Amino acid sequence: MFVLKIVTDFASAHSLRDYPGDCARLHGHNWTVEMLVESEVLNDVGIAIDFREIKKQTKAVAKRLDHQYLNDIAPFDKLNPTAENIAKYFYEEVGQLINNQDVRVREVIIWETSRASVSYSQGKS
Repeated sequence: MFVLKIVTDFASAHSLRDYPGDCARLHGHNWTVEMLVESEVLNDVGIAIDFREIKKQTKAVAKRLDHQYLNDIAPFDKLNPTAENIAKYFYEEVGQLINNQDVRVREVIIWETSRASVSYSQGKS
């Protein structure tokens, strides 16, 4: 199995609904997104998927959230904008853009700070 990884980032603000602490108040993060994509096959050039394509699609999803108040943007207007939910959001949204018979999103790691992250993945369907 080949696993490719790109890293990008975005900045946004959020407040956690029903959280019993400081994070219930408006605050922001400079989020780091690690996108891991897997494939068992390579094309004729020896590439599973071009890194540029992974970056392009991950950045397209990040752009929706960049410099926004997440609580105002679907699905986070209803879904609590936790790091866990943001990781799943990236997994599903980027997956819709790049998954095919040979390539699929394997895992997303969202860094809220340089010392706190969450990863999200699913088993093969």
